[in-house]
Amino acid sequence: MKSRTRPTMFAQLIALLLALSLVAVACGGDDDGDATGDDGEVAVGDDGADGDDGDGGDDGDAPSTTAAPVEDVTEGNVCIGDACDEPSGDDDAAPEPVAGGTLRVAVEAETDGLNPAANNFAVSAYTMGFAIFDPLFYIDEDGNWFPFLAESATPVGDGSSWQVKVREGITFHDGTPLNADALIANFETAITDPIISLAIVPSYPAENRYEKIDEYTLQYNLIRPSAHFPINLTAQLGMVASPTWLAAAAEDDSLNQSPVGTGPFILESRTQDVSTRVVKNPDYWRGADDVHLDAIEFFITTDTALAAEQVAAGELDVVVTSNADATLTLRDADDVSTFENLYSGEDFIMLNTRAVPMDDIRVRQALTFATDRQAYHDLIGQGTKPLADSMYHPDLVWNNPDVVQEGNMFDQAGPLVDSYCAEFPENCTNGKVNIELQFSGPSTLQTRIMDVLSAGWEPYFQVERQQLPQDQHILQTAIGQFQVVTWRQFGAVDPDNEVVWLECATATGGITLNWVRLCNEDRDALLFEQRATTDLDRRVEIMQKIQAEIQATYSYVFLTHANWTVGFRNAVKNICGQTGPDGVVLVCNNQGRGFYHNVWIDEG
Repeated sequence: MKSRTRPTMFAQLIALLLALSLVAVACGGDDDGDATGDDGEVAVGDDGADGDDGDGGDDGDAPSTTAAPVEDVTEGNVCIGDACDEPSGDDDAAPEPVAGGTLRVAVEAETDGLNPAANNFAVSAYTMGFAIFDPLFYIDEDGNWFPFLAESATPVGDGSSWQVKVREGITFHDGTPLNADALIANFETAITDPIISLAIVPSYPAENRYEKIDEYTLQYNLIRPSAHFPINLTAQLGMVASPTWLAAAAEDDSLNQSPVGTGPFILESRTQDVSTRVVKNPDYWRGADDVHLDAIEFFITTDTALAAEQVAAGELDVVVTSNADATLTLRDADDVSTFENLYSGEDFIMLNTRAVPMDDIRVRQALTFATDRQAYHDLIGQGTKPLADSMYHPDLVWNNPDVVQEGNMFDQAGPLVDSYCAEFPENCTNGKVNIELQFSGPSTLQTRIMDVLSAGWEPYFQVERQQLPQDQHILQTAIGQFQVVTWRQFGAVDPDNEVVWLECATATGGITLNWVRLCNEDRDALLFEQRATTDLDRRVEIMQKIQAEIQATYSYVFLTHANWTVGFRNAVKNICGQTGPDGVVLVCNNQGRGFYHNVWIDEG
């Protein structure tokens, strides 16, 4: 009974999209093999329809409103299943860990490699990567950053520079020592990569980007002050790889499939698009006693609804998904529990403001009004996630309650389409605007999403669908070869990690991370102001202004709050009890990402 409490520019481009030290992008609106490397999320986004205030009611099982950002991520997690009632943590009745065994984990997409300085790290790559690499910093259960592989982080002056000191006496799996030179090698590899550099260069000066202070301390020099710099090193750019291995991989990119880090597990075997196996690191710098598993096997399962059925049948142990079909299967299984997070991502539609006809705001408005958000909520979300109005869940302190996503306003779409077609008849057919809707596949879920969206649009738009493999879908979005795409993104613990998707510096050139290709210098000024201050009230005010500005551009149509679900057999213990150095409890289910070094399996 359930209780609730490749060495080509193409390959490099894919790496960039999520390599930012910021957040992992997710595309596609839902997983099941759609768009990015992150369980098919080709869409990054946030997001009530007319007749719906966007709060989504109770169908997402969301907790009550939080008062501060430190509560955001933790409070967003809801546990469903018998495992939720088991003693854990400091409870005297907590079970003793069981040593040994292999954890079988389903991930929803493959990555082009596991080199954090060169490859695509969406949720699936993070799931594998955190077993092999330790991050310099990570996020605790209260949403605050703390030193992990680093020993400390110290701002210099106004925060335009930060000194990061790594812990002494740590070696990589190949015996190479961790020191300031290793940080330099990782930084240089990333910033000289033609793709990943797009996410880094806007924050650093052309010269004197870093200074080696001593053997274990590196000073990072920024263009602008930052009060939150370490939060940017909690993801991919904070993962530190062996400089010896990085140098070898630069000469032979096949070595990107054989990662070398400092983490609790060592790569044993990897067959791309099939599986990756890691085994316990007997010389782990934190001690091997708390690494309970002998091994972890990661299986590529693009249909996470199928993976959920395999977890329910005991054929797999864990699945990470945002697919409503999978979530419902996991909830209904007798011997399975879930941790579900509604706060760490949004499902939405993105419009390319530089592509005809989306360069005309009338067309963007008409498509927004004709979007049947309620049908998406009912037929795609199936009660697992509420409607969204912006890039933040209404329970979060950052949310602007005055921003309400328009939609289901069909009568207002027609006059806008008539006006546009009268002026640009060459872009219309039979009084409808010609548009192309791009999505990743093949995917049963994505096809269903396309059907739901097209049904609302087709009275006003001549919709041509373009289905692409996930990696090509991401590439086309990055180079601007799209008009309309579905996406999943946003949801970073700290909004400073959203800057890369919005700033003007990434909106120029042929390849950009500002997917909708809108530059607003006034918005940039606000983004950089919030980056420089620790004043929570001012940061909240700024992010609320930005939500209103984004809505006014009609470049995003927010649909639902993504429900990141970690489903696991009840025999799997301590999924949300992972700790960092000094016993710091890590945030659980951060955009589906997590650690498994303190997990054990107890079949008893």
